Amino acid sequence: MADVPLNLKNTLRSLRVKLGYTQAEAADLLGITPPTLRSWEKDSTAIKWTNVERIESVYHTPRDYIFFGKEVSFSERAKKTYVS
Repeated sequence: MADVPLNLKNTLRSLRVKLGYTQAEAADLLGITPPTLRSWEKDSTAIKWTNVERIESVYHTPRDYIFFGKEVSFSERAKKTYVS
């Protein structure tokens, strides 16, 4: 399993807060339990790729932004991270 970018937990939390969802509300929309969402936001549990599409849909945000920030595309970041 690849390492999860360090900013993921901050991005997930800030997107949720920006949309005005509590952890319980967001977890319900994502089809997960609040403890699972808390662990994602604390970066203590890896997110399965099957859940990434739900996150994109519920948070109305593309996965490149969720994982790496809007200024760097997934492929650009992957090159920088794994081809060093």
